[in-house]
Amino acid sequence: MKNVFSLLCLLIVSYIHAQDYRFGKISKEELSETSNAKAPEAHATILYVNEEVFFQYTENEGFTVVKEVQKRIKIYDKEGVDWATEHVPFYDNGSSNVENLSELKGYTYYLKDGKVEKDKLDKDNVFREQTNQYWGQLKFTMPNITDGCIVEFKYRKESPFIALDDVDFQYDIPVKKLEFNARIPEYFYFNKYLNPKAKYVAKITEGQRNRVENVNSKQRSGGAGFSNTQTSFDSSKWEFKETEYMADLEDIPALVEEPFVDNMDMYRATAKWEYAMYKGPDNSIKNYSTDWESVIKTIYDHSSFGGQLSKSNYFEKDLDALLANVTSNTERISLIYNFVKSKVAWNEFYGDYAENGVKKAYKDGTGNVGDINLMLTAMLRYAGLNANPVLISTKSNGIPLYPTRNGFNYIISAIEVPNDVMLLDATDRYALPNVLPSRAINWQGRIVREQGSSAWVDLLHPVSEDEKTTLQYKINPDLSAEGRVYVKLSNSAAMKFRSKYNNMGDDERLRDLEEDKGEIEISNYKIKNEDDLNNPTVDYSYTYVLKNAVESIGDKLYVSPMLFYATTENIFKQEKRNYSLEFTYPKDYHYTVSIMLPEGYTVESMPESTKVQFNGNEGTFSFLVSQSANMVLIKSSFQINSTFVLPSDYDQFKQFFGMLVEKETEKMVLVKSELKGTE
Repeated sequence: MKNVFSLLCLLIVSYIHAQDYRFGKISKEELSETSNAKAPEAHATILYVNEEVFFQYTENEGFTVVKEVQKRIKIYDKEGVDWATEHVPFYDNGSSNVENLSELKGYTYYLKDGKVEKDKLDKDNVFREQTNQYWGQLKFTMPNITDGCIVEFKYRKESPFIALDDVDFQYDIPVKKLEFNARIPEYFYFNKYLNPKAKYVAKITEGQRNRVENVNSKQRSGGAGFSNTQTSFDSSKWEFKETEYMADLEDIPALVEEPFVDNMDMYRATAKWEYAMYKGPDNSIKNYSTDWESVIKTIYDHSSFGGQLSKSNYFEKDLDALLANVTSNTERISLIYNFVKSKVAWNEFYGDYAENGVKKAYKDGTGNVGDINLMLTAMLRYAGLNANPVLISTKSNGIPLYPTRNGFNYIISAIEVPNDVMLLDATDRYALPNVLPSRAINWQGRIVREQGSSAWVDLLHPVSEDEKTTLQYKINPDLSAEGRVYVKLSNSAAMKFRSKYNNMGDDERLRDLEEDKGEIEISNYKIKNEDDLNNPTVDYSYTYVLKNAVESIGDKLYVSPMLFYATTENIFKQEKRNYSLEFTYPKDYHYTVSIMLPEGYTVESMPESTKVQFNGNEGTFSFLVSQSANMVLIKSSFQINSTFVLPSDYDQFKQFFGMLVEKETEKMVLVKSELKGTE
């Protein structure tokens, strides 16, 4: 009896000290916590998140998908304040079938004079926003955010669409406890995909459970879940099975951002759900799982996609005038491409369909990605070119893991010629043929041909970012350097330059050029081809005077030969790399440096020539030094031919880049001629 009593006491004590995750049950211990013991660097921690998904049934509406979410977040300091704002996306295409958000409730908790106080989320801090033609979001910010506070909120989302949202099992901050539960009736078959690139692996269990629905008529909803067809049955109780997916996770590490990763979501522990098949109570079957050809056909047959490509009457007159007497396909492409870029401005909305329709976009002068690049494709076809749209998933949208219409959110245009494909994106004024904006360079795209076929198009091998620089200078008696710089930028380097300096005046440009170059004064700035969008290169030059360019110690002068072009720091500082380094474009940088020695000085020592490679031919760095009379010539080149560096190759790449820094910062030592001769 004594042992039983002791055990009972132990259970009571354990219960008292157990974490209470019920909504509103915030403890002083949670509020007193000043840091996460297991992740002290974190500025905030999700103490608890619960996501429950189930299929609600009514005789009038059939099945609707319900998601209920509760989150409790500890904010340690001002750098964690962003976690007091939540964005809840919902599908809204303007029709009567929309996703509904309800039962939003939230509080901010804090300690005041040793007591737990709370402030309620005010409706004035809750906003519904339309983010594009198909999606909106509910945005709310919790009140009275201070260091050490806790925010807690919950909401309910009901959807008439038989689809499941992606489930994140990992966040950008640590999670102490995460609970997930999804219950899916036996009539709806979903394929589950876990992100194969995630380092953290969430354990999800699967089981079966029985469910009973009471119905008051001899009809119940069947069909595919999208509409309410009626099926007869003989009982007032409807019994069926549900598949249940559960996760009960603790101490989930944060997805820590690493430099040179375009989209960290690519590595987040996430579950995606594909609606594969419906099998009704009457054994009727409707397949939704499909292959890429079926997906592409569905997209192409949509009036906002293929229907837009068949329209041409709105531009024919203008295009006929533009192309009059033009006989070269190269010139046709250039004229049409630049015409669209100047005619229709991008409204910064993505989309794998036309939003306003090509005719309206042409008239209004603005449109989304689909409006612009479907219009471009239609014009190219009208001009007799073999042009087709290419469906793409942007970097922010991730990589499609399986055939699905939701896998794409962007369109570009492609012209197919024998053994080659030219890619065009008219949403960026400064983009060039085969030089796409970085947002559109993500693995591969799917070209959709007029006759119905489709194929993958490689996007991971864009033309390189080229920069050729000539640096000339002489060293003056006052230890300044004066000379001239010539720069030739090609491909994506030219695109970036044009985008950056588009709206800058001359004075602002000079200030930008002078930034981080020491005590420099730039003059005689000249530029060529900046506005010639048919030219893939931009050339500019300037003269300069750089004060204190040379260091004098005793009778010797110490010179950094590359002056302000030297790479002085190894930006790859991590000891360990978890994710691949990503370079959007291959790199090809060349520097030619000509140095006129000051009168009366000769070279005592200079950097030795060297050439190193990274991982075979994936990268090359060369630094070649020569001297003729009073001139020193340095040729430095840096090339990265691969756009990815795997974590396993990171240490080697870090050393490779470190060699570049070491060589470019190495000093050249000059000594007076008469002193050297007497040694």
